[in-house]
Amino acid sequence: MFKTLITRNARRSFKDYLIYVVTMTIISTLMVSFHGMIFSKDLRSLFSEMTVFTVLIGMASFFIIGIVIWLVKYMVNFMMEKRSKEFGTYLLLGMKKKQIIRLFRRENYLLGLISAVLGILPGFLFQLLFVNIFYTVLETDYRISPDFNGYAILLSFGVLALAYFLALRTIKRKMKKMTIRDFILMDQQNEKIIHERNSLKGIFLFLSVVYILFFNYLILTSSLTLYTGLICSLILVLSIYLLYYGLSAFFIRFIQQKRPIIYKNETIFILRQLSSKIKTMRFTMGTLTVLFTGALLSWMIVMMFADFQRTQVKQDLPFDVALFSPNVNDSFNEQLTTIASEAKVKESFQYSIYQNKTTVINDYLYDHVDSTKKGKKVGKRWTNSTYFGYDTYMRLSDYNHLRKMLGYNQASLKKGQYILHGKERLVKQWKNISKELKISAADQTLKLRKINMESFAQGGLNGADYLIVVPDETAKQLKPYFRLLVADLATTASKEMQEKLEKQDQSYVENDKLGDLYTMAYGHGSNQIVTTSGSVMVKDYLVKQASFVVVSVCFMMAYLGIVFLCAALTILAVQQLSDANKHRMRYQILQQLGLSKREVEKVVLKQLGLYYLCPLSVSVILSSSIGLFAGERFVYYTGVPASPVKFYGIALLVFSIIYLAYFLVTYIGFTRNLEKG
Repeated sequence: MFKTLITRNARRSFKDYLIYVVTMTIISTLMVSFHGMIFSKDLRSLFSEMTVFTVLIGMASFFIIGIVIWLVKYMVNFMMEKRSKEFGTYLLLGMKKKQIIRLFRRENYLLGLISAVLGILPGFLFQLLFVNIFYTVLETDYRISPDFNGYAILLSFGVLALAYFLALRTIKRKMKKMTIRDFILMDQQNEKIIHERNSLKGIFLFLSVVYILFFNYLILTSSLTLYTGLICSLILVLSIYLLYYGLSAFFIRFIQQKRPIIYKNETIFILRQLSSKIKTMRFTMGTLTVLFTGALLSWMIVMMFADFQRTQVKQDLPFDVALFSPNVNDSFNEQLTTIASEAKVKESFQYSIYQNKTTVINDYLYDHVDSTKKGKKVGKRWTNSTYFGYDTYMRLSDYNHLRKMLGYNQASLKKGQYILHGKERLVKQWKNISKELKISAADQTLKLRKINMESFAQGGLNGADYLIVVPDETAKQLKPYFRLLVADLATTASKEMQEKLEKQDQSYVENDKLGDLYTMAYGHGSNQIVTTSGSVMVKDYLVKQASFVVVSVCFMMAYLGIVFLCAALTILAVQQLSDANKHRMRYQILQQLGLSKREVEKVVLKQLGLYYLCPLSVSVILSSSIGLFAGERFVYYTGVPASPVKFYGIALLVFSIIYLAYFLVTYIGFTRNLEKG
């Protein structure tokens, strides 16, 4: 009898809360697929160092567990309220409270188990798809093969079981304290709140709107430091909740003013419904807005890093192999032997970078480029700095040889001229340098011939952010600063080449005569977020490593964004579908007042539209300012050739499609529930 009751109630809940079950199935599917990737043999064979991916997925799972606990707790509490009279009736019929609690908990565990089981097969298929994406991005052939691992399912089931256990534990405590009267009157509490607190003033709304506008101003003007940004963000979250505390009061006062517009068509009915719903769900609406904002920003990060991987990872590494040495007489004999043993060398070339004991361009860039750091000398060594200790020069013949290796056009210079070769993202600074600074070499002032901005390994190899190219005759009077070797390979570099070359690297070994990276004030350039810098650079290895990390970040953020959005939309949808059953009489009255079935459906459409639009509009306002600022900074620090509007626009499009899908499902379900009455 008890088992039959559990099965019957679970079947009814499955039908009534199908959107909830679908959402939990989606979450289960994602968990199985991502946890499966952690244990995937194919992925480990592609990239042996899986620590980064494991850590990122672990961080995502930490947040997702919290969201799942909140979602399950909210839905279980919601279902308990809807069935409170049923539970009160069970008590009147003689059932013990422990039996009712056990019955309710097992029903929900059964629903959770169904969702988890339904997610196994699609989770496995998505795992294969995601692994294939990794192989495609890393340009490696992939043969689809069964890579099923039971530990992934156990881990996913364990996470979901923990979420359900913690959520149902609080419900158990709540039900233990309730009496028969509490159960019978539980579904009337929302209406009670409305009548008791209808006098809420609009001060919260005013303060929230003012602060949100102020926060947007701070963001768009870049007036926030890391510490103040954290504090202001916490206040922003509080202001979101206060916004909904004042919004319902605003609607109520608007209705009480009895302006002619509220009597037009069904406006007063819709405003009454909306104000009532916001007031009873104001904390929940605030949480949903935070989740929507988080989802939008997560997907924007995905778009930014995906674009970076597509356009910048290889561009920052133009040479197949590039080696740095602080020894200006280094011949790289040992390294050349290693390179030849690990790959077929098409061409290699050694050359020097020069210095003139000047810091003209360095000083200018320190003053005009954000987030640059000038190192300090401690004893004989320098702390980390953005640029080298001196301005960096290259002779024209070496410059043209490198350009030929990279497939660029040859350059020419006359006596007394120079070419400035810099990163494209600092184009404004390069144009100003020609107007504001005087560049000198060999006791003569040079005139700017041209500014070139092709990819040229300027992350600590061919200078840091820039090079001053001078005629060979001029370079003879300059002092060699450090030595470089670049190589063009005819075959793919082996996995071991980077490691072997790093063991032979002497750049970090202090030498009284030759010095090292720290005694010469080594510069790495001003790129932030994702940087490519070092004294040993094997393109095949580093591109693969950087791409793996970037794609891992994309997967983590996409994972978070989907869970955030689906969890929030589930609560929005379930609330409205429940109201269709609970307040069916109100819509029947509309029909009795003369509205046709089609007109009632239009009322429902407007009501749901405003209800869904409310958290959506707030989250878009918040995320757009934050996103555009973050996008602008990302473009500036990484050099990605794209507009921040593009990143946010694509994220908003994906967000809107899923949002619209849930809205349509809610609208169809709502109208069908009304027809059943």
